[in-house]
Amino acid sequence: MAFILVVSLAILATGLLAYRIAAGVAEQNAYRLSQDTLNKTSQALDEKLNKIKTSIFSMMMNTDYRRAVGLEPTSDFQNYYTHLSALQSVFIQLKLIEPLINSILIATPDGQYYETSKIGLPRQSFYSTTLYTKAKSASDRHLEFWIAGHVDPFYNEKNDMVSFLTEGAMNEASSGKYVLANVKVEELKKYINQYLDWNEGRFMLLSREGEMIFPSDIGLFPDFNQNSAVQHALQNDEGYFDYQADGKDYFVNYRRLGSAKEWVMFSVLPKSSLLQQMGNIKWAMIAIILICLLVSILFARLLTRLLLLPLNRLQTVMKKVELNQLNVRFESVFQDEITQVGYRFNRMLDEINRLFHEVKEAETEKRKAELKAMQAQIDPHFLYNTLNTIYWKSQLQEHEHVQNMVLSLSRLFQLGLNKGRELTTLENEIVHVTQYLNIQKQCYTSLFDFQVDVQRDVDIKQHILKILLQPLVENSILHGFKNKQKGGFIHIRIVQNGKLLVLEVEDNGEGFSTIEEPGKELNGYALYNVQKRLNLEYGNDAELHLASEPGLFTKATITIPSYP
Repeated sequence: MAFILVVSLAILATGLLAYRIAAGVAEQNAYRLSQDTLNKTSQALDEKLNKIKTSIFSMMMNTDYRRAVGLEPTSDFQNYYTHLSALQSVFIQLKLIEPLINSILIATPDGQYYETSKIGLPRQSFYSTTLYTKAKSASDRHLEFWIAGHVDPFYNEKNDMVSFLTEGAMNEASSGKYVLANVKVEELKKYINQYLDWNEGRFMLLSREGEMIFPSDIGLFPDFNQNSAVQHALQNDEGYFDYQADGKDYFVNYRRLGSAKEWVMFSVLPKSSLLQQMGNIKWAMIAIILICLLVSILFARLLTRLLLLPLNRLQTVMKKVELNQLNVRFESVFQDEITQVGYRFNRMLDEINRLFHEVKEAETEKRKAELKAMQAQIDPHFLYNTLNTIYWKSQLQEHEHVQNMVLSLSRLFQLGLNKGRELTTLENEIVHVTQYLNIQKQCYTSLFDFQVDVQRDVDIKQHILKILLQPLVENSILHGFKNKQKGGFIHIRIVQNGKLLVLEVEDNGEGFSTIEEPGKELNGYALYNVQKRLNLEYGNDAELHLASEPGLFTKATITIPSYP
């Protein structure tokens, strides 16, 4: 029964873990696919909108256009119909270059130029429409923006239009002159949907104010633009979130367009479509688990019948070995298979006794190797911070400070390397942390001051693990004083408490509210390394304790055995 229980738990755990991994991979792949599709579609739309803008700007370089809007020296506003006729070929060429452009209107104070081939509405002045009001309220130096879906007020078009509005030219002569290019919403949607290979997925465009760029999309998700997550997304450049509508869960990706920065493109995809493979994975895992459980039960029954009776004697010996009685041996007058196993078990016990001493020695060497590896992690961390400061000092031409810092850094590393030895004297450790603080004082002018107090009866020649104080004062500077400009103070106290040496580092920084529990690994790169090195060197005889009050102080205390 124990064998069946262990195997069953192992199979169940393996199956559940495999399902979670497979489902996670399938989910990530599905989300990545939806994000890639959105990126590809938004990039294609950006390119299309940029092409429309480029086509309009290219038209502005045409001589007939420049004459019509009064940008050429030979322009004559009195020949309005002559310019109107000449612009028709310009309009045709423009639409050949970019077929998505449905219609063009050029507005000037002296008259409006339009496509004569299209059926126009009763002519109203561009300057009396809301489009002109938006243009006047724009704060851009050179007016250039897209207008969401609307009814064209100039041509007899039944479809909604998306419009690009810009000034007539990029100079002072263009003041009060505008070019309006209309694109059919349906044509733009067809262009976008060619990148959509989901049956139930949707692309939608919203402005920063939450206005639907394509009004016909409102019926798909009526309250989409009112959702709080959507409102938050409109203020960001890209991301994703979950969305619910009509009892269905959707996964939404969004990305801001580059050519129309006020527009954000959303891809809305049902999670059922994204994660449809997970159902097949689940049932396959269940079937495999059930088969494995059935096989394990049959195998356990067979194995029990074969081995239970002859193994009792060997089991007795093994139970004694479990109680650490490694001197017991299996004895039998027979030469059957179990006896052979028993004799091999005896030889195994002999080998265990021999290896026991080797493993003990190997563990001692391993502990030393781990201690050196932890030390090697500290040096690059500190070197990066210090060299970065020296670099900026050099950039500021503070050569004297740089020289002092390089000399201090040299002394600091000389003491830190300590000729490859892990133990140093308390005196060298104090000099080491003092050099570090002197470097940091030059880096952070007037940020903090420090004081080192050593109890009179402390033997500064005693040996301790090297580089214990520097990570603690580094934490004080980087975290305790991160919101201070000046007034910081670090107090280092070293006292002898019987056979224990106590090292304290206290700062008046901002502190924190959560005190680490005894025996729990401390968070943070520097503190974790200190704690790990203490455990490797001193075992349970060493202790690192933190105490703090928010806004008042943080105190780190290291207690280690006192070595001669």
